[in-house]
Amino acid sequence: METTPRCRQALKYAQESLSRFGHAHLSSAHLILGLLTLQGGVADNILRKSGLSVQLVEGYLSSRRTSTEESTTQDGMALGRSALLALQRAKALARARQFTYLGVEHLLLGILAEESGEAADLFASARIDREGISRTVQEEIQ
Repeated sequence: METTPRCRQALKYAQESLSRFGHAHLSSAHLILGLLTLQGGVADNILRKSGLSVQLVEGYLSSRRTSTEESTTQDGMALGRSALLALQRAKALARARQFTYLGVEHLLLGILAEESGEAADLFASARIDREGISRTVQEEIQ
């Protein structure tokens, strides 16, 4: 499945953040940071309206010095379990809705579907309504 240029850029931003925090692999929270760093578009606008910001996510990530997540390498990226599962869910969702590409909206929905993991912890600690964000994103892509 083809990944849109904006989605590739968000993944690149997430990957670039690893060295800043001294992390070995991407988590779903790094993916959120990548989406926010991208700026503009549906995913970024919805996340910001929900109360998330680059500073909030960076603060969360800087407090997480180590990760207990298993990691794997895919497409040149070191992915922790939460990021890998988010990407798999995003691709499955895009396919199920008959999209021929993976966009930032699909990536965000894949992250929001996480039941436990870095992004789920981030949303809970910031008291962000994941279900509300998910509904808003789904309305946008229909």
